[in-house]
Amino acid sequence: MFNLTASKIAAIVLVLAVSFSASADFFRFKDETGALVLSTTIPADRVRYGYDLVDAHGNLIQRVDPQLSDEAYQRKLEREARIRECEKTLDRVRKLYQAEEDIDYAEVQGLESIDEAIANVRANLAVVRGQREELEGQAAQIDIGGGTIPNSLLDQIQRAKAQEKTLSDEVEMRFGEKLQLRNMFAFDHKVFALRSCENGLPDREG
Repeated sequence: MFNLTASKIAAIVLVLAVSFSASADFFRFKDETGALVLSTTIPADRVRYGYDLVDAHGNLIQRVDPQLSDEAYQRKLEREARIRECEKTLDRVRKLYQAEEDIDYAEVQGLESIDEAIANVRANLAVVRGQREELEGQAAQIDIGGGTIPNSLLDQIQRAKAQEKTLSDEVEMRFGEKLQLRNMFAFDHKVFALRSCENGLPDREG
């Protein structure tokens, strides 16, 4: 039979209390005055401002960030979307090019291809323009001679004019493609030089 004295009982209770407190977690937060508080509970109205969960020795177990306002949360989502877009673009550029010289080479190849297309369209345009001028010459000769210009000839002239405009528009479009291509490769140069996506993608030109 154990004979526990009052002092022994007190010692046991103290050991149990220390063991319990050592295994307990605490909330560390700031109250409404800004003072740091350590407690086993946290008021509901302080949760939104964030807090730390620590052990009995003050070691950090988990940090809960402050809750964001709707506006701040929206900004956070937008920033995360910009970073994801940057990382995706950076991955694409670095898979395409091993060095910046590769970007320059690809740009030259692309511009040469467009220049070749422009030369072909211009050649066709010259042919169509010559045909239209010849048809107009025929119509002028008939008109000078006092004759009636056939509708078929007038239709041919109109078709030639329409084709001429289509080809002229294509030449202009091709020059626009050259500008877009230069801007695209200038952007790829900027992306290739990025060290991180912390600030999102660089601005595009044009």
